[in-house]
Amino acid sequence: MKRAFALLLSLLMLCSLLTACGGGNETAGGDEKEQETQGSQTDTPDNTNAPDEVQTLSILYSAEPSVLDVARFLGIADRSLFYNVLEPLVRIENGVPAAAGAESWSFSDDDLTLTFTLRDNCWSDGQPVTSEDYATALRRQADPKNAFAFASDYYAIVNFEAVSTGEMDADALGIETPDDKTLVLHLTAPTPALLSSSEFFPCRADVAEACGDTFGTEADKTPCCGPFVLTEWTHNSALKLEKNEKYWNADNILLQSATLNIIPDSNAQLASFENGSLDYLTVSDADYVKKFQGRDDMSEMLIPSARTQMVVFNCKDDVFQNAKIRQAFSLAIDREMLAEVISNGTATPAYSLIPAECSVGSLNFRENADEPLLALKAQHSDAKALLQEGMKELGLGEDTSKLTVSFAWGATTATARTYAELYQQMWQDALGCVVELEFNDSSTHMSNVNQGNYQMAITSWGANIEPQFQLSRWANKKGGQSQWQNADYNSLVSRANQTVDEKERLELYAQAEEMIVTDAAFAPVYFAAQRRFYYNYLQGLTGNTFDTMGLSGLYTVGRE
Repeated sequence: MKRAFALLLSLLMLCSLLTACGGGNETAGGDEKEQETQGSQTDTPDNTNAPDEVQTLSILYSAEPSVLDVARFLGIADRSLFYNVLEPLVRIENGVPAAAGAESWSFSDDDLTLTFTLRDNCWSDGQPVTSEDYATALRRQADPKNAFAFASDYYAIVNFEAVSTGEMDADALGIETPDDKTLVLHLTAPTPALLSSSEFFPCRADVAEACGDTFGTEADKTPCCGPFVLTEWTHNSALKLEKNEKYWNADNILLQSATLNIIPDSNAQLASFENGSLDYLTVSDADYVKKFQGRDDMSEMLIPSARTQMVVFNCKDDVFQNAKIRQAFSLAIDREMLAEVISNGTATPAYSLIPAECSVGSLNFRENADEPLLALKAQHSDAKALLQEGMKELGLGEDTSKLTVSFAWGATTATARTYAELYQQMWQDALGCVVELEFNDSSTHMSNVNQGNYQMAITSWGANIEPQFQLSRWANKKGGQSQWQNADYNSLVSRANQTVDEKERLELYAQAEEMIVTDAAFAPVYFAAQRRFYYNYLQGLTGNTFDTMGLSGLYTVGRE
């Protein structure tokens, strides 16, 4: 371990932080709720300084989007675009649900019917956005042919789960569109966290039908109704956004255009920011942090990401089907060292799934729930002995040197290899087994993980305000990315999602977290945070990690 640590310290002089799919850095796979940028639609310019006449930004984008189709997308590179080019019914602003595509909504007295009233908004071609556009998105997301990765987020809608698994036809969905301005959702049970944990984007049925599998793969095949229009998409290089003059809130959007640059190499990212080609950047390299902190034309913002970096285990695998083996690999992780070295001290070691920023109503979750891995660690001080027990249960003997497993990483850069090799050395030193590394680009990695084509894999999950989002990732018939299936866990999550009382809901969430973390469906590693540097002319940035406002509130003042 000392050897690996020394190797990392030397290489970190040349490498920047690898946060799974995090904005401003290389990707390691996994879906992220973290936004590429955040700004409030209701921000107003400082009256003492007039906004620049020309409003344009050049920023770093995390990765090439997989597909800009709300029914087929895979992760943050897609979701972050949606916040800018589509208008969800509700956005999260300053940590709470705010009116967006819907000007208002209401629940029935029994909390089983949710009615949205849409505001006047248009697609960039002038066609009105209607309730049917939102219903189309939900029907396509429930269509099993699209294999929507986040279908479980919408199981609260009547028959959504049965439709998504092919057990019922789409006509059975609990969705109504009485008129162009009204969308009605029928729910299976009261769902307090629905608006903060599920996103309702619209979809143009005519374009989706005309384009088929190419829908959302090019700029001219991506209909837009958000604050910006995708006008250019140079694959694996850059995306160009321009202000959508037909957007309902266009008068309050100051930014005229933005270029989203895909720059895989961390040194090139830092150089581009330093020479002014990028307007802001997440930075972890110690030398550059010190350099940028010394510049008068830059400011710094430390942002908790509410994101859990983790290793997922394939519980259907011949080896990792055994809980003791999974627990051994989880306990062998030196979380303190990884959090310090990989994040340059910005991350926090994770002995649980749910980050400290999450709450259940008015109750902070972590202040009321212990981290489950601390108790498991106290019970098993020898991870190698635990591995040997698991191997014997599988008939593999107890010679750990004869065990070979693979670890998959969602990037192919030198930085990715450096961090993957750290994990490899850590496990091999602590457990005495052989760990082979596998590298793929982010999209391929995510596809493999979602389909169960791996043994161990790096990923991360960002959180919503309530723990519901992260906990629900594994509460479905497939068992999530880990293919970990537990009926008692599913029941706990389901009951929590339907419980209005905050204390009771928090306790159910805590029981579910303890169950899945202790059984090691995955190994939480650290809670990520970002150190963002930006030029002083940039206005409107916010550090609220849960906001989904996209670029809409950003503008510049005094840019030369």
